[in-house]
Amino acid sequence: MLTRSRQQGVSLIELMVALGISLVLLLGMTRFLSTSLTSNASTMKAARLNQELRAIMLLISRDVRRAGYWGNASSGVGVGAASYSNPFGTVNTATAGCILYSYDRDGDGSQDSDEQYGVLLSSGVAMLRSGGTDYTCTLGANNSWEALSDSNVTSITTLTFSLNTSNPPYYVSGSSGPNVVMRTVTITLAGQLKNDSSVKLTLTETVKLENDLFQAS
Repeated sequence: MLTRSRQQGVSLIELMVALGISLVLLLGMTRFLSTSLTSNASTMKAARLNQELRAIMLLISRDVRRAGYWGNASSGVGVGAASYSNPFGTVNTATAGCILYSYDRDGDGSQDSDEQYGVLLSSGVAMLRSGGTDYTCTLGANNSWEALSDSNVTSITTLTFSLNTSNPPYYVSGSSGPNVVMRTVTITLAGQLKNDSSVKLTLTETVKLENDLFQAS
């Protein structure tokens, strides 16, 4: 009887130890699973923000790169300053959070009202100019802008444009004008998720304008 009781006692202790070890392992697995789920959620949020901002940056940079294109550019070279004055040559970054530019989309050599473009940051939303008679960096009845970012998903915190010109300019011939000025625009775009402000991202890209600015002197 004594031997049997001792055997039963040992079995009970072993069972309690096994249960204790199982509880510890279960707690560890629960914590690991919780950490893994949290990490995966954070990764998915970061990936979503990254995809959103990179899509916006790609659209902006591709459009800005076209600034200054003029269908009549080749006809004016060397025949007098008035003849090669490019109506699409201006790129305006003077207003913070905004850029205005134009290009000869239909190639007819004249600037039409629907060939004036811009990108603007307004109330956490990146916007692209779609038309209107008021060609400025303000929203209004005569100045139409369309949202590039989804305000329900992303809050754009920074959108800046810096215009850089070659100095000295690259001369066509000799040591004076006429000359060609190479231009780049540095774009900085930053944003965060609307439902989780801790998920943030900043992108910076320098875009070389494909159409150099031809000047008389």
